[in-house]
Amino acid sequence: MMDLTTNYMGLNLKNPLIAAASPLTSTLKSIQRLEKAGIAAVILPSLFEEQIRQEEEERIALSRNNLLPKASSFLPAGLTLERGSQAYLDTIHKAKAAVDIPVIASLNGCSEGGWMDYARQIEQADADGIELHIYYNPPSLDITGRQVEDVYLDVVRSVKNSVTIPVALKIDPFFSAFGNMAKQFDEIGVDALVMFNRMLQPDFNLNNMQVETNWPISKAGEIGIPLRWISVLHGKINASLAATSGAYDHEDIIKYLLGGADTVMLASALIRNGADYVSVLLKGLEVWLKQWDFAGLNDIRGLMSQRSVANLEAFERANYIRTVDGARKR
Repeated sequence: MMDLTTNYMGLNLKNPLIAAASPLTSTLKSIQRLEKAGIAAVILPSLFEEQIRQEEEERIALSRNNLLPKASSFLPAGLTLERGSQAYLDTIHKAKAAVDIPVIASLNGCSEGGWMDYARQIEQADADGIELHIYYNPPSLDITGRQVEDVYLDVVRSVKNSVTIPVALKIDPFFSAFGNMAKQFDEIGVDALVMFNRMLQPDFNLNNMQVETNWPISKAGEIGIPLRWISVLHGKINASLAATSGAYDHEDIIKYLLGGADTVMLASALIRNGADYVSVLLKGLEVWLKQWDFAGLNDIRGLMSQRSVANLEAFERANYIRTVDGARKR
């Protein structure tokens, strides 16, 4: 038997494929189908900080109009569990009862506050971990990069201090010194780095002169940036490394593993091809490993990372210059 097992932020997984947060992880039926196809873990769709805040504001407004008893117990710093947020906790309970694979919750926010309390309630709901998405768009041109970095670090530190279950950070690559930020997150104790967030990007509709937002679905071949940073970070930090973006076939998955990824997260490929595509990817991975006479993932993980390859120029500017020159000659 081919050994496809891996460890991701302290969770023992049967293989490296995780279903990223998407519509396919939003229903129990779909999650069960993913498990049957061979997925090793699922990330539930995100609960947004804004959702929690809105519920708090509505609850406070009702209390002020004397429509709600015990109004003084509902403070902005606390958290009320109504509608969406309570339903999210219920989903965790139901998913955990329905499948045998790890179920990881997802929180999306950008500030410290009452929603940190919700991280604890997610833990109490028996989630196997939390994937934290931080998106902070500075409201002023006077806010510096260092201030933005401090926001990220403070949020991660607060969540880590709030729970004992593993916390993964899904992050974007736009820091001026991403390697140093990864090191700081690791020093805080984040259990995994997920690379990278796909940002909503505006587009202009020329027919109605309106600003539209495109759904950030990835395309085949978009693995370059996460592959580079996974390859650079492998063996240099303690946190697990998860790849996300552009993994459409088993070769993309193998490249990520060779770079040093512990897991590869799938969303766009499964949305396009269906949950059963997981079994196709696993079969392709097994066939490739057998062809190269590898016994399992431990034999290939990080085999082509920066610390393992002899030609470090492959990761540096010198190779960029050589590549551009070669293209010009061709």
